Amino acid sequence: MGLFSNIQRAIRHYLATAVSDNIFGQAGTTGADTTHIYAPFLHQPDDYYNNQFYEVYVYEGTNKGVTKRVTDWVLSTYLLTVHSAYAAACDATSYIELHRIFTLDDYNKAINLAIESIADNYLIDKIDETTVLVADTYEYTLPTTMYFVHKVTTENKADSGIYYDGDEIDPRDWNLIAPRKLKLRYGYYSITAGKDLRLEGQGRQALVVSDEDVIELPPDWLVQKAITFLPQNKIQSNNLDATYRNALVLSAKEPRRWANPKAQRVVE
Repeated sequence: MGLFSNIQRAIRHYLATAVSDNIFGQAGTTGADTTHIYAPFLHQPDDYYNNQFYEVYVYEGTNKGVTKRVTDWVLSTYLLTVHSAYAAACDATSYIELHRIFTLDDYNKAINLAIESIADNYLIDKIDETTVLVADTYEYTLPTTMYFVHKVTTENKADSGIYYDGDEIDPRDWNLIAPRKLKLRYGYYSITAGKDLRLEGQGRQALVVSDEDVIELPPDWLVQKAITFLPQNKIQSNNLDATYRNALVLSAKEPRRWANPKAQRVVE
């Protein structure tokens, strides 16, 4: 695992908090049905959340992954009404987040745009153990996630999952060729069919598509950079210009993490 490791949901919560647009908490069961969420952690007066056009998203538990629009709020009962029915009522396993300035889609797109802006200059460590040696075969397809390789190690015993430094293949006995292949040096490396190879290298941070996808980039920088990708019209209409300008300054100095000095670049 890299120096940083945060799931998409955590980064989104950091981002929404940075622009004062994040309310989240645990739902309950009192009075809840398929169109009403019991939300005892909310405290604003009647109709506040519908008048402010809040969106509600379930990020954990029953109805996980479903986004709705708030159409009514009654403080005395702690019930949020949503615009259409859930498949089942939210309950105590349901954790929800509410946003009014930006949508869930706005936040997730901004995070991916920030990732994309730095992916080639901040490389993530990658380890792959899926390559299985085959008798008399000296060329193997590399994982799509790997862009540099600096170390190749042979499994100590087949199916053991054990790799010793002493079993590292001499760098002179392998090289990378097109398209995306590892080539072992015939006559110098002895293949034992069934053993796996452990490939160590670096790759790009992948774009994230689900709440549980892991992001291995510096979160402080990522959040500030993501702010600069949020919709400009919403930034201006919600008096977030100072927050936006501050984010531009804080994200101007991009972190860097280059490939291992001994690495070979994957040939596409």
